[in-house]
This record gives sequence, structure tokens and C-alpha cells, in this order.
Amino acid sequence: MAHDRTASPRSFQVGIALSLALAGSQAAASGFALIEQSVSSMGTAYAGAGTATDDASTAFFNPALMSGMEGRQASFGAHLILPSSEFSKAPGSATGAAYNTNTGPFAGAPIMGTDGGNGGVNSAVPHAAYVMEINDRVKAGVTLNVPFGLSTRYNSDWVGRYSAIDSEIAGLNINPMLSFKVNDRLSLGAGVSAMRVRLSLLFALDTSLLASMPPGTFPDSHAEVDVVDWGYGFNAGLLFEPVDGTRLGLAYRSAVKVDLDGTLSSTFSGQPNTSAVLSDTLPATALVSATHRVNDDWTVMADVLWTEWSELDTLVVQLGTGNTNSIPLHWEDTLRVALGASYRYSDALTLRGGIANDESPVPSPLFRPASLPDEDRFWLTLGAGVVLSKKVSFDVGYAHLFIDDPRINSTDAYSSLGPNNEGFHRLDGTYEASTDILSAQVNWKL
Repeated sequence: MAHDRTASPRSFQVGIALSLALAGSQAAASGFALIEQSVSSMGTAYAGAGTATDDASTAFFNPALMSGMEGRQASFGAHLILPSSEFSKAPGSATGAAYNTNTGPFAGAPIMGTDGGNGGVNSAVPHAAYVMEINDRVKAGVTLNVPFGLSTRYNSDWVGRYSAIDSEIAGLNINPMLSFKVNDRLSLGAGVSAMRVRLSLLFALDTSLLASMPPGTFPDSHAEVDVVDWGYGFNAGLLFEPVDGTRLGLAYRSAVKVDLDGTLSSTFSGQPNTSAVLSDTLPATALVSATHRVNDDWTVMADVLWTEWSELDTLVVQLGTGNTNSIPLHWEDTLRVALGASYRYSDALTLRGGIANDESPVPSPLFRPASLPDEDRFWLTLGAGVVLSKKVSFDVGYAHLFIDDPRINSTDAYSSLGPNNEGFHRLDGTYEASTDILSAQVNWKL
């Protein structure tokens, strides 16, 4: 359907639904995933995470790892994620944003506003894990973590305010698991997950559209969305040691389908408050991991993590007004490749380092929403493990993520990208982005 210059309340509903579907986060991993579930593994950029049996936290990556953990163990950790994401207008653009109808005197009119400041939001991401022995062959455990999350937040007067002001998503995952030691070389594991996902979004409404006036003629209104749901999935893995000192791990975590249900509220009198439902599928992952002990002091490791972001090809949004919208994202599956090493300096101190290349699922600037200015990233990490006693140890880690400058040239509402089917406001520019992560974890052998 081509947009004319007289917007109806239904047009606002379409824009609201599309913006809701695109709300994401400035996450530390690509897309809106959070790989930060273990500090000991973070030191090696999560290389070897699917084969590490150092502490209970690694069970999240591969439930079969529990077979290599003695007695009862618990780990508690947190990651302080410090993202920076600053927008600047494209060269030759008056403001970086423009009114985007294709006909009439206001087509291409600039949208006034600031650059938005740092859109990244500092966040603390916790995780916990517990493993216990049932018998010589069977171990049980549970992990509690946030595998999806973080947020973006811009100044309320920035040029992209019709796309996003505050966007936040968080997924709390509870994952009980069992492992079985087949023999001294092979262990298997599996578990189930219950995940509570909450998404909230605040963005501006350009009420000038209703009166066919230039953008900014009337004060903006605002819309806020808050939706939540529980989803369920499973994970499974194996740990194989073909020869002494070399471990191979395979692990799979299923997709989780959620129908996020909640409300849409607005300060605009022409947009009634209503219910909102976003149908979504959080992606499946598959991990191939390897660790090799070179000698008593040095260990090297590698990982390849595949994420099925193509599950987010199209999102479906339903409003209580009866409108249903399908939104094409065209996200693509990604690979994360990591290499790492650890050095046992002494019985009490282990030093770690790693690098990783993490692909973004966003296929082009046309599909890059302001709520998630994601791009490929390169990890450089350092870490250390300190043994305090036979029962207590702790880990620390640091990571810097070099993020390719995300280019954005997208609209606030795009149900298709044909010549006459664009959204009302286009954001055109580049982000300068990077992320630092500081992490700490304590481990107990109970």
C-alpha cells in the first residue's frame, strides 16, 4: 500500500507495531544475544567453552561437561557491559533524518534534532550455576542466566526519535540439566529451559502527519510498549576425549518460541491504548568446541558457534485494534569463531587470553533499526583464575569489542521496501561503536 501524506490512526498503529518488532539491544554478542555466561571462559573469548570443566558455570554451554566436575560445585558471576554507540549523520545530509513520503511538498524535509548521545546503556549481567553428583555416572545441575538482553537509550529529542528512544529486552533463563558418563572417554548431557522474556519500548509519534503538516509542526506524542511471555526449549551435548589431553565438545540449544503479550499506551489522543502481541522465535545455536593440553602449563582451545538468526526473517505483530502486521527483517544465520589459550603460571594462578570474530545477522543498512545498530565485531580478551583454597577460587576477565561502524539507512516503519512503500521517517548515518566488558566470578566446591 502506497503512503499518501495524510496519515490515519491506523498508520500510527502500523508504525507502532513495526517499531515494537524491531526493538532490540546493544548486546555484547551479535544480534541481541549475550554469550557472557562464564567468566573463566570469557578470558579465552569463549574458545573451548564447550569443553571446559573448570567450574560449574561452563555447564550452560554443554551439559555433558558436568560429568567432569567433582562433587558439588557452585559458581556466581557478573559482567559489567559498557557499550558506546554514537550516531552521526551521513555526509551531505542536513540532519541525518528526513520526512520520507514519496510525493508532495514535504518529501525529504529534514527532521530536526540532536544526534542522540551515547545510545549504549551500561548493564550488569549476572549468572549462577550449581552441579551435584547423583552417583558415579550421573550428575545434575542447573544454570540461571540472561542469554538475551541489554538496551539502547537516546536523548528524547534526537533525530531518530520516531524509530526509538528507549528499547530494552531481557530473557531470564532457568535450565535444569543431567549428564551421564558413558565411559572414561564419552559423556552425554541434556536439559530443558524455561525462559521469561520481557520487551519494552518508548518512541515518539510525529503528530504533524495527521494534519499533513511539515515534520515537527506540532509537539511529538509518545508511545510505550511493554510485553512479556514465557517460552520453553531444550539443550543437549556430548564431551569426547579421543586421546588424553584432547577434548571435543558438541552442543545444541533449541529455538524458543514466545508470544509476547502486553499493552501499548500512547499520549496521543488519536491512538487508543490497546493490547499488543509480538510473535517471535529466539534462535537455536550449535557449538563445536575443542581443547588441547600442549603440556602441563599450556592449553589451547577453539570454538565455532552457529546461531540461527534466520528464524527472525519475519515477525508478526497483532494489536488489540485488530491489525496484524508482518515485518520482514531478513536476518541471516551467523558464525562466531574463537581461539584462546591458557597458561598455568602456578598452582594458584592461571592466565588466559583469546580472540574471536562475531558476525552480525543484519544483512544491510536498509534493515538496521536504530534500536539495534548491530554490526560485525572482533573480540580481544584477557583473564585470570586464582585458587584461594581447596574449596574456593575466583576468576576475572576483561574484553574489548572492536565493532565495525554500523551504517544505517532505514525507516521507522517498513513492511516492504518498494519505491512507494517506505516508512514515514528515514534515518541516514553511521554509528561509532565499541564495547568494554569487566567480569568477576567466584566458585565453590562444596
